[in-house]
Amino acid sequence: MRFPLAALLVVFVVACSSAPPSLSRPRALVLVESSGRSSETEAFVGRFLSVLSDGGAGNVADARLAGAKLDVLRDPSSSEAVRFRSAYPGDGYLGLDLPPCFFAGRATGITCPATVTLLSPEGKELAKLETSASNSTGYSSDSERNPEAEASRAAGEKAAKKLLAVLTR
Repeated sequence: MRFPLAALLVVFVVACSSAPPSLSRPRALVLVESSGRSSETEAFVGRFLSVLSDGGAGNVADARLAGAKLDVLRDPSSSEAVRFRSAYPGDGYLGLDLPPCFFAGRATGITCPATVTLLSPEGKELAKLETSASNSTGYSSDSERNPEAEASRAAGEKAAKKLLAVLTR
């Protein structure tokens, strides 16, 4: 009885060790642009990049100051896209759209929506992820926390986790 169990265990270990690695996980991502109010955007981007890094997404370059737009990168043959890609080579190009946070009611509080778009180096849209997060703490006179920033950070974390899930498929 012990021999078949030991043989089955050996077969299982060999099968697991020879399984192919996860497919085409980008090793270098480039954050091309983000839109939104500056304080909320910076809160979102800070958490987004941190969660991606902690999740093993590889190198994520923040190229927002280069002035490129994701729409330009959709046409890989345009001179602007060629210049940008040579300055910022990557396996995927990210765009963040962060509409203003809004008050969604007493029970929900402040809600911050976000959309993350991932393009391939060839300009093909690989993913478009929508998410939002809420913060119901509100403002108070003794609080140093900004509910919009807190909700933006939470949305950044959710968006990064969704992106990591897409990258590991």
